[in-house]
Amino acid sequence: MPTHVKLELILIAILMPLVALFAFWYVPLSIDAPQGFGADSEISPRFAPYLLAALMAVAMVGRLANLGVIWSRGKIDDIPDDLTDIGTPTETKRGLVLNVAAAIYGFVLIPILGFYAASFSLTAYLVHRLGERRLLIVALIGVACIVFTYLLFDELLSVRLPRGAIANIFKG
Repeated sequence: MPTHVKLELILIAILMPLVALFAFWYVPLSIDAPQGFGADSEISPRFAPYLLAALMAVAMVGRLANLGVIWSRGKIDDIPDDLTDIGTPTETKRGLVLNVAAAIYGFVLIPILGFYAASFSLTAYLVHRLGERRLLIVALIGVACIVFTYLLFDELLSVRLPRGAIANIFKG
């Protein structure tokens, strides 16, 4: 079995119990869910932590299932080493650029432009950075992400996302 797969399995073995502790012990102990809260228009304060824990668990179980299928086919030793580019100057530069973009998004664009315009900008930048050069496709992906986010948060969950300083100026 390749070393990076062993390291991944060790990481999953450490994280899975920690996620379970987070979901079944820490969240109920630390986040109050007041009686009557979570009516038709509101969600429980525990929703986001439970969603995060569920997504982490699904990702880990999915990876274990993927590795199990590969192992059952006898091809576990054929998995290419994906650790070769870690720590190279290119990888370091890429990480720095993405961290700066995320910081600008969270601390500059959202407060000024609002969540939707800032998210469109970040999505378009990331899609372009991943290699898509057709501007129409970049714009369509950005709009699709914004529409999905709007429908999920504003319409389904009734969570209002930040409007930004520009929208507040025009609001009156």
